[in-house]
Amino acid sequence: MPPSRKEPPPSPPAGHLLLIGCSDRKIADRGRLPAVELYDGSNYRVLRTFLNGRGWPPGLQIKIISAKYGLLDATDLIENYDQRLDEEAAREMNPAVRATLAQSGTPATVFVNLGKDYRPAVEGLACIFPDAKIVHAKGGIGEKMAQMKKWLNRLPTRTAAIKGTSATRSYMYFFPDWDDYVTVPFVHETVTDTAVAGEKKYAHEIFGDKTPYDGILVSLAQRYTGKGTLSRLDPEKAKRGDLRRQMKIPNHLLLFGDCGAFSYAFEDAPPFSPEDAAKLYDQFGFDAGASVDHIPLPEIVVEGEDGKVAKRTLTEKERRDRMELTVRNAEAFITACKKHQYKFAPVGAIQGIDVPSYVRCVHEYIDMGYKHLALGGLVPKSDADILAICTATRAAIQSRTRTEKENVWVHLFGILRPKIQSCFRVLGVSSFDSASYLRKAWLRSDQNYLSPQGDQWYSTIRVPLSSSKRLREAAEGKKISAEDLQKMEWRCLAALTAFDGSEATHKEVMESVNEYGPLLERRGEDNHFIEKHNTVLTDRPWEKCRCLVCRQLGIEVVVFRGTGRNKRRGFHNTWVFYHKILHGK
Repeated sequence: MPPSRKEPPPSPPAGHLLLIGCSDRKIADRGRLPAVELYDGSNYRVLRTFLNGRGWPPGLQIKIISAKYGLLDATDLIENYDQRLDEEAAREMNPAVRATLAQSGTPATVFVNLGKDYRPAVEGLACIFPDAKIVHAKGGIGEKMAQMKKWLNRLPTRTAAIKGTSATRSYMYFFPDWDDYVTVPFVHETVTDTAVAGEKKYAHEIFGDKTPYDGILVSLAQRYTGKGTLSRLDPEKAKRGDLRRQMKIPNHLLLFGDCGAFSYAFEDAPPFSPEDAAKLYDQFGFDAGASVDHIPLPEIVVEGEDGKVAKRTLTEKERRDRMELTVRNAEAFITACKKHQYKFAPVGAIQGIDVPSYVRCVHEYIDMGYKHLALGGLVPKSDADILAICTATRAAIQSRTRTEKENVWVHLFGILRPKIQSCFRVLGVSSFDSASYLRKAWLRSDQNYLSPQGDQWYSTIRVPLSSSKRLREAAEGKKISAEDLQKMEWRCLAALTAFDGSEATHKEVMESVNEYGPLLERRGEDNHFIEKHNTVLTDRPWEKCRCLVCRQLGIEVVVFRGTGRNKRRGFHNTWVFYHKILHGK
């Protein structure tokens, strides 16, 4: 008779559990939000301040007793509601709460911060977690809040670091580079917008110790697109650190590499192998490098240099194949990093087709040994979809770090969403990249210049080059000679130079610009810029800005004209975003 199989011993207590009651005060009119973000009582403000500043402690689970939803995880997405919980209702939900808690693993410590009406919902905790150290907050609301804060501050809050960064959690912004530099000194555009001879300067050179980013994201795809510093370096001859030297990146800024998956999304496979990518990251001296991913979007849209748009629709099988290829590449990538003992931090790039697939990849990548993860393929998705992926990812990571001393670093590729940006930080996102504030300087018609406080967008004063083909064709259609067209242009520029805020100079700018600029408008279209021009001239926001671009250019920074000034305006926008919106300095 074979011996009976022994049951494996129970797992020892690990991780931490915070039990907290919901809040009457909630964030309104923002739709579904993570519970930890939607509730806005004093306890939640303390909790968010802690998470924003120090990140999620590894293995910390936050459970919320809700009048409407029962037992919630802090990452659950919920809508606003108005419902109170009394002692009788709390007692009725006790069996369901206990059953759910019993399935969540045994924590080493439990902190309970609940009011009198909520306590019956968790009666019997000692029976569920007999080996856990359970602490109940006592006293008034303020005293309980202080005790919770003290308990939180005792928890380990290390996050896997990238060389040169602190292991205590920070919220880092990476600036994606695609040859986004300007030439100095600034020169007014005259006949054409051709490059003016001068010294190349990146934003970090212009702003110095006030640089508006924590690092630069450079794509290996630059080697295949022919654009960017990386395309001009020979990997066979390049020495470690050449990329940093070429771009004059100071040591305190991180150099993060990715594969630029959108640049080859139309192709059947990435243009390089995981082993090649790892070797290139090491060769060029990156501090962190992402594994080779392939975007599984249902429809791929690519715009060529000639402006023509090509579309490709992927079948369900093709999408899943791309996702699985990304997983295999991630495994081959980290294997190569370990084998050759590369010095950069390997970042596992995740691509999914739905929330469960992203979560599955999180578990698989952690099993592979990744301490740094990056979520890709999010750019075309809605805010709601991105939140669903991020909340599920955080919940998965917390379940996997119960026995760990540090948490997983999470990066979001290409994501800057003002309406939900605060959620990312609360959810423990460590870093993100986006060029949206840079590119708004010339890609939008109504949001080109960000106010120094970061709370208002201005349109620009449009003075197109009289030599441009499109403007000349428009002028010919209105029987305006090239000579008269140039005179109109010069009148605008002279008016802008003379502008001092007085009524007379204000009027001259408005008259000259609004006579000249509308020549480019479509037939039958009203001059919709008149009011916008008047607003920016009246407010004169550049005079209130402390960034070096505005101090040097003055009114020229709000003139939409050539690449040199448009990119400088983009640098200003990025500066305001980083220092005012992201860090509130």
